[in-house]
Amino acid sequence: MAETVSKIGIIACSGEEIAEGTVSRLATRRVLEGLRPQQTVTLCLPLFLAGEAGERRFAQEHPTITVDGCSKLCAKRAAEQYSGQVAASLVVSDIVGDLAKKCHRSTRDAGEADQQAVWLVAERIAEEVDALTASGARREPGEAPAAAGACCACGSPSPEGKLEINGRPVAVNGLPLIFEHLRAKRLQPGDSCEDMLLETVRIYHAIAPEEQADYRQALADAYREYCRLRSQPHGEGARNGVESAIAKGAGRGKTRLAGPGKS
Repeated sequence: MAETVSKIGIIACSGEEIAEGTVSRLATRRVLEGLRPQQTVTLCLPLFLAGEAGERRFAQEHPTITVDGCSKLCAKRAAEQYSGQVAASLVVSDIVGDLAKKCHRSTRDAGEADQQAVWLVAERIAEEVDALTASGARREPGEAPAAAGACCACGSPSPEGKLEINGRPVAVNGLPLIFEHLRAKRLQPGDSCEDMLLETVRIYHAIAPEEQADYRQALADAYREYCRLRSQPHGEGARNGVESAIAKGAGRGKTRLAGPGKS
């Protein structure tokens, strides 16, 4: 009897300029949290592109599915450049077709078409997960243990961001690298960035529904400060935020970016 695959990695599109990117991220989260939580983990594309060893090693050792928003196939190309051939490559625009024209970039504007598209893509991802599970690919040593809810495959230390949510400190793994990736894609502070930040981070970090507003504000404040520091002369230190201590309350949360080993 073929051995069961215990974990399958999913890499979602990180593009914020098209609605299909948002559908990719939401569908991936639906699979991770609801449809196939025990069989899947997420691989963070910004960390993957930034050279995070844990993400790339997991993709080398485990079946990986990429879910790109469009035919540019950014996630698939990155995965295959650094970790070898992916097990399956899905493209949102191919799955939902003309329905994508009725979808929105921001979840605040989401309607019935967005929900339908997310379900179509999520169910397609789940089908691929089931097919890979049934294929009996052998287990690999060192794979991530099962966990409830969305889980990131990264197992090695990365620069982390410290958010203070409702008076308690919260570490978000790889947050400075996520910020760097989004800034390189020209996401500007105040340009409805709160939704994009929340959508991206919540794929790799579990956020309770009642805390979404607090996270949205804290992330927006941290990203604004990150971009300010990076725009200054000799602001390269803001890449990992090692020297930055950010206290942005707005009555909701405080944020601080820290490099590896910092607390």
